[in-house]
Amino acid sequence: MELMYRYVNFTHFNDSYLSKSAVLKMLVVIFSCVISVVNFGGFYYQYNYPKWVVFDSFCILLVIYAIRSLPSIKLNVIGFAIGFLALYMLITLAWAPNIFESALFICRFLAFTLSIYILISSFSKEKLLSVMTDSVFYASIVFSAATIYERYWLGNAYSSSNFSPIGFVNYLGHVLNIWIPILVLSIYNKRKSLPHLLLGLISLAFLMHLLVESNTRGTILGLLFAEIIVICVILLKTKKVPIKYFSISAAFLGAVVSYSAIDELGFSKLETQLKLIQSLDTGRDKLFLNTIDMIKDNPYGVGVNNFEYIHQKYAKAGTEESSPYITELSILRTPYNILLKFYSELGFIGGSLFLVIFGLVFIQALHNLLKGDYIDAWIFMAVFSLYFHSMFSSVFLTPVSLFFSILLFSFLLSRRGFFIKSAVSFRIEPVFLCLPLVIFLGYLSTLKTVSGNLTSTGYRIGDTDKVQSALDMNPHDYFAALRLFDLYLIKERNAEQALKSLEHAIKLYPYNLYMLIRAAEASAQLGLNNKAEMYKARALAINPNNTQALSVNTGGKLRE
Repeated sequence: MELMYRYVNFTHFNDSYLSKSAVLKMLVVIFSCVISVVNFGGFYYQYNYPKWVVFDSFCILLVIYAIRSLPSIKLNVIGFAIGFLALYMLITLAWAPNIFESALFICRFLAFTLSIYILISSFSKEKLLSVMTDSVFYASIVFSAATIYERYWLGNAYSSSNFSPIGFVNYLGHVLNIWIPILVLSIYNKRKSLPHLLLGLISLAFLMHLLVESNTRGTILGLLFAEIIVICVILLKTKKVPIKYFSISAAFLGAVVSYSAIDELGFSKLETQLKLIQSLDTGRDKLFLNTIDMIKDNPYGVGVNNFEYIHQKYAKAGTEESSPYITELSILRTPYNILLKFYSELGFIGGSLFLVIFGLVFIQALHNLLKGDYIDAWIFMAVFSLYFHSMFSSVFLTPVSLFFSILLFSFLLSRRGFFIKSAVSFRIEPVFLCLPLVIFLGYLSTLKTVSGNLTSTGYRIGDTDKVQSALDMNPHDYFAALRLFDLYLIKERNAEQALKSLEHAIKLYPYNLYMLIRAAEASAQLGLNNKAEMYKARALAINPNNTQALSVNTGGKLRE
C-alpha cells in the first residue's frame, strides 16, 4: 500500500511537471511569434513600442510563474555580479537627467536576467533545446509569412525604417544573428520530418534573401567569422573537414546569386555586397572616440540609459571628428557598442562589472564549443555573431533581439557547469525579488506605453489636451513636451506656454541642439533677450558653426 501511495504521488508530480512544462513552452513559442510581427500605428514608431509591451508582458508572466513555482532563487558568481551591477545602476539615478528611462532600463535588465534563470530552472537541458529551436522555427515561419503578405500580397511600400515586421532594417540583422544558426540547428535535428525540413529550408532561404537585401554587414561578418572559427576548431578536434558547418556561407552565397538573378543584375549584387563589406566607413570610429572622451569626463557615468541625453555635448558636431547623426534634425540614441554604452552610462565601476558578466558568458560559449558536440557549435555561432554585431550596433537594446537572447543564453548557461555552477550560491525567496519587479516593470511599462500612444494620437489630430495629459502622466517624456511646444505654438498661438513646454523638454534633454535653437528663437520672439542669448550660447557650444543657431537674434521671428 505504501509503495502504491508513493507511485501515485510520483506519477501525479511527474504529470504536473509535464503539464507546467508544456504550458510554459507553449507560452514561450506564442510570445516568440507575436513579438516577431506585432506592430501598431498608434505610436510615433509603430514597431518598438508594441514589441516592448510584448517583451515586458512575457517577462512579467515568467516572474509571476517563478513566484508560484520556484522554491528559491540561487545567486552564483554571475548572479552576484548582476546584483552589484543593478545596485550601481540604482545609484546613478542620483545624477541621471531622465530617471524614468533609467528606472525602466533597470527593471528590464533585471527582468531579462531573471527570465534566463527561470527558464533554466524550469526546463531540463533537452527540453530547453526544444523550447529554443521550436520558438525560432515557428517565429521565423510566421515572420516570413507576414513579410511576404505585406510586401507581395498587400503591396506595401517599405524602406529602411519599416524594412520588415521587426521594423528598422538593422533590427532584423540583430535577430538574424540568432535565428539563422538556431534555425539550421532546428532543421538538422528534425531533418527526418519532411514538413519541418521543407518549411525550415524555405524560411532559411527567405531570411538569407532578406539579409542580402538589407546589407547588414555586422550580421554577415559575424556569422561568417563564427563559421570559420567553428570549422577550424572542429578540424583541429576531429582532423576531418566538417562539411555541414559550411551551411551558412553556402546559404548566403546562394541568396546572393538568387537575389542577383531575380533583379537581373548578374553578379553585380555580389560585387556590391563585397564592396559594402570592405567599406566600413560609417563614422563609428569617430563616435567611439567621442564616447571615450565622454567616459573620461564622467568616470562614474552619466546615468544608466542616459547616453542619448548627454552625448551631444561630446559629439564635436560641425567638425570632421563629429559623431554620426548629430544635427538639429537627428539624434543618436546609443554609441553602437554595448560595452561603450555601459562604460559611458555607468562609468568604470559599472562598465567593468558588465564586462565581467559579458565575458563570462562568452567564455562559457567557447568552453562548450571546445568540450561539447555539434549543438554547442551552432550555439557558439549565434553567440559569437551576436557579440560581434553588438560591437558595431545597438544589439541587446531592441526588444526582439533581447527576447531571443533570453532563449539563447538560457540554453547556453544550462549546458555545462564550468565556473558557473561551481560557485558558492546564496538563496533568496522569489517573492522578495520578483514581486517588486512585477509591480515596477508593469507600472513603468504601462506608463510609457499609454503616454506614447496619447502623444502620437493627440499630435496627429491636433489635440493639445491629449498630449498635455500624456505629459502629466509621464513628466519624463521629453517627446510629449516637444510635441506640446509645436501645438501651443502653431495651433494655440500661445508662445509663452510653448516655451514653457520646450524648457521642460530641455531639462530632460539638456544638450539637444534642435531644442536649444528653438528655445533661443522662442525666447527672442517673446523679447526675453537674455534667455535667448543663453540658449543660443548653449547651442553654439555644441556646434559652433551651426547656421541656424548663428542666425538667432533678439529681434528675430520664430520659425513656424
